Amino acid sequence: MRLRSVWISQYKNLRNFSIAFDGDGFIDIFVGKNGSGKSNFLEAMIEIFDHVFGFDPDAVGPGFDYAISFEISGTETRIEWRDGLLSINDDAGRRTIGTTPLPDNVLVYYSGQNGNVAALVARYEDRYRRRLRRADATMISRFVGIGPACKKLLIVVLILLPEDNLARRYLCQKLGILSNSRIVRIMLKRPEFAGTGDFDPFENKQLFWGATGVVRSFLDQLVTCLESDFTPGTLYDREKDRYVLECNLDTFREKYGDLTSETIFRSFDALRIVGMLDDIGIRIALDGLEISELNHFSDGQFQSVYVFAVSELFKQRNCLTLLDEPDAFLHPEWQFNFLDQVSAISAEAAQTNHILLSSHSASTVAAPCDNRIHLFSSSAAGVTTDKPDKSTIVHSLSAGLITFSEMEARLSIDFVLTNTTGPVLFTEGISDVAILETAWRKLYADMSCPFEIVQAFDCSFLRNLMKRQTLYDGHPGRKFFALFDFDGAYSDWVQLGNEIEADVARCLTRQRANCQSYAMLVPVAATHALRNQVIRPDGQVFGAQARFAIESLFYGVPGSKTTLRLI
Repeated sequence: MRLRSVWISQYKNLRNFSIAFDGDGFIDIFVGKNGSGKSNFLEAMIEIFDHVFGFDPDAVGPGFDYAISFEISGTETRIEWRDGLLSINDDAGRRTIGTTPLPDNVLVYYSGQNGNVAALVARYEDRYRRRLRRADATMISRFVGIGPACKKLLIVVLILLPEDNLARRYLCQKLGILSNSRIVRIMLKRPEFAGTGDFDPFENKQLFWGATGVVRSFLDQLVTCLESDFTPGTLYDREKDRYVLECNLDTFREKYGDLTSETIFRSFDALRIVGMLDDIGIRIALDGLEISELNHFSDGQFQSVYVFAVSELFKQRNCLTLLDEPDAFLHPEWQFNFLDQVSAISAEAAQTNHILLSSHSASTVAAPCDNRIHLFSSSAAGVTTDKPDKSTIVHSLSAGLITFSEMEARLSIDFVLTNTTGPVLFTEGISDVAILETAWRKLYADMSCPFEIVQAFDCSFLRNLMKRQTLYDGHPGRKFFALFDFDGAYSDWVQLGNEIEADVARCLTRQRANCQSYAMLVPVAATHALRNQVIRPDGQVFGAQARFAIESLFYGVPGSKTTLRLI
């Protein structure tokens, strides 16, 4: 699925607005200051596809004219709505969509920053909710809204997937989930359609407040996965007017093994949409600490995985994904690392999914990620878009307060690789280089350093650099080392090969297969005062929860504060 072009006659400040999408890239980022029109464009896309999916030739339409073209499985389709007439591939006056290829789903993420997007999704869900109550309804919903209420649901659905599933493994690695219980706890509340009347759970038609259709079918299937023997009376708490279903994870996987991951998600999401899903959870262990509530995870942690998660869950369907300022509430550090997850998306998921993401964060844009970036600008003449270089965009979004240094890092690396032939040690940042070069001079004043020390901008840039096969193909036989801080960068380090050194004091080290590529974590001596921030008494490391940057090596050393300030 690839969007190719969009024209909008007038929607809010978008007047005679056109935008084109070239190439095969699967993510386009829209940036601009508040009021520049980027969120209005995503709103217009929701209106357009709502009109297409539910096309009624006698209805008034979305309130504006539009033209949209997209490609699915090699077939390009152009749909136009002008002056109350629908045209498909220049076939004017169409009364139906017919067999025209359309996206299977439009996935919409909304963080609450833009109430208009949430309202558009709610409007569609209201119609879908009414259809779900019919006996002949299906789980198929064209629009899938993923808002704050879906955070726990998305995590649980991913954990329900088989142990070797790519999306599940990525979730556990990024969130530090070591293990989980075999029980999934689902709490159901009385939906609005049940009113205030009494329902007898021992009467089959009144079970689950008289739910019918696909919702009731799914609930009946969940009941077959319960951990222990039950009666309708044991499932229903009359005092709280709640049903509690404790499903066995292994039984669930056995019964739902033939279903696609997106079907499982949409089945649970249907419970949310009809107003029945009160809570869902599973006990997990994080570095040996058992947590009962998935609310333990911050928005930053959740948002660091959901683009990947949604892409992988729906990879068997052609989707357009709209993300309206998903980084709006994140700390700048989380914003900078937000797009890390894009590099992990599988080729299959990237092929079927086109992601449109709006942001006004300079930190998100400055991150090292190969995506098309469109700068939105608004004036009295209307909204225009441009694709300037990244440094110009960062300067514009930050009002000149942030200078872009990734290009400087790339140029520095390219210069060293081109003009030297020896080993290279890459570090996360410029201060690391200063510390290591100073340490070498102090220890080996009469010897030249036998390896180059080069900064690589940040830990995610460094990880991606060490993962690129082109680095090794272009410099066969050359030795490369990467030094990471022993903190959140652990999540980047652990992706780089197999462990060959397990002694924290000698640098935990991993080697890439079939080449001399080594990734190391800053060493922590057995006698260091901050060792307990890295390793537990039982010898297990804290992983990404550790807190030991390279500067921590000097903790407690007399005069170190002054020395580091000078460096």
